[in-house]
Amino acid sequence: MGRLPSEADPYLEKLDEHWGAIVVMYRAFQEREPVIEFDVASGKVLVFSARDYIEELTDRTRERTRKQYRKTLDEGSVMVFVRDEAKQVLMSYVIPLA
Repeated sequence: MGRLPSEADPYLEKLDEHWGAIVVMYRAFQEREPVIEFDVASGKVLVFSARDYIEELTDRTRERTRKQYRKTLDEGSVMVFVRDEAKQVLMSYVIPLA
C-alpha cells in the first residue's frame, strides 16, 4: 500500500503494515466476494462473506455499505474493516488493489 497518508488516521499505518497479508487473503477468496477485517488487538487479518458481514451491521449503515461494496467491486478495490474493540471502533476503508 504505502501511498496513503497515515497522519490523519491511526489505522492506516496498521493497514499498511499488514497490506501484504490483506492482499493475499483477499485474492484467495476473491471469487466469493469477500470483505476483509483487520483486528487491531490481535493483528489478525480475517476474511468474511461480504453478504453475511454486511447483514450483521446496524440498520443505519447496512444499505449504505451494500452500495459502497458494489462500487468497490466495480472499481477493483478491496473493502477492509478495522475492528478496535478497545476503542469500540469498527471502521471501513476502500483501498485500490493496484
